[in-house]
Amino acid sequence: MKFMKILTTMGFLAMVGLMAGCNRSDTDRAATETRDSTVTATSPTAETATNVTPTSRNIDAASRTYPSDTEKAAGTEPDNTGKNVRDRSDTALTPGDQGNSESDREITRNIRRALTKSSELSTTAKNIKIITVNGKVTLRGPVTNEQELQGIATAAQAVPGVTALENQLEVKAK
Repeated sequence: MKFMKILTTMGFLAMVGLMAGCNRSDTDRAATETRDSTVTATSPTAETATNVTPTSRNIDAASRTYPSDTEKAAGTEPDNTGKNVRDRSDTALTPGDQGNSESDREITRNIRRALTKSSELSTTAKNIKIITVNGKVTLRGPVTNEQELQGIATAAQAVPGVTALENQLEVKAK
């Protein structure tokens, strides 16, 4: 009997909660729809309105940005087709070609540690590909300047066990 009373009370509370949640006014619903959908904005110099998608829920925020702002700054789409073709070549080493011997893994680990400890290297330079096969190290990827390119090569040569170094690093164009 006590169980039935608890079950009835819970059902009643659930019904009241459901009714309270569905009691939204038309103005609340309209405000939500406006906030979640595409907003039309007009420029003081433009005669026509342009559709923009808000980046925040606050439609009155002063720091709002619109997709058209970033598209103008980007200019053109990046094109890595040439690099992708080069990396598909049978002669190009990729991280999947990393040697599985303990000494090869240790050489790669020590070079990576030397690069990440250096405060003079950019994040881009610290994330280059390091591939070691039978003591031969191949360095691939972009760096921001010639000093980083030379510094990475010097650090890799200094690691014990490196028998040869192939430097395929590229200075990234700005």
